[in-house]
Amino acid sequence: MERNKNLCQADMEDWFSKINAADFYMRKFGILNLLNPKFKECSFEKKELVLTFDVMDWELNPEGGLHGGIIVTGFDMTFGLLCHYYAKPNMVCTVNLSTTFIQPVLPNDIVEYHAHIISQGKTIISLTAEARLKRENILAATAATTFMILDKQMDTK
Repeated sequence: MERNKNLCQADMEDWFSKINAADFYMRKFGILNLLNPKFKECSFEKKELVLTFDVMDWELNPEGGLHGGIIVTGFDMTFGLLCHYYAKPNMVCTVNLSTTFIQPVLPNDIVEYHAHIISQGKTIISLTAEARLKRENILAATAATTFMILDKQMDTK
């Protein structure tokens, strides 16, 4: 697996700033478009990424809170995008993802997902994250995951 060796803070910021562009190659498929995350910040040195997600009405459960599956999807998307950056041009996939729900997420909340790579080898990346509500910086959920770097390159066209 020959990976991109030109990674740096400026490149990372540039790459993540494009996630909302209509022509961003990762938007070829639906979930990124549906959840519409926004890039907030990243750290190349610390291997961290923060994305924000606005809670939308279609994501609510019957009790009026954000559906747990959507919370997990937000984690998976944030983890996946961070892994994609460090593994590019290779594809990645989730091996496992464990989530702990702490506080309900309400309509009109903005959820900030703070993801961090704990370790990265040739084929396995381990990460942790927190989901925080922008209002009052409330910890809503935590997650831990393992991703695999595949021996297959992404179609970036």
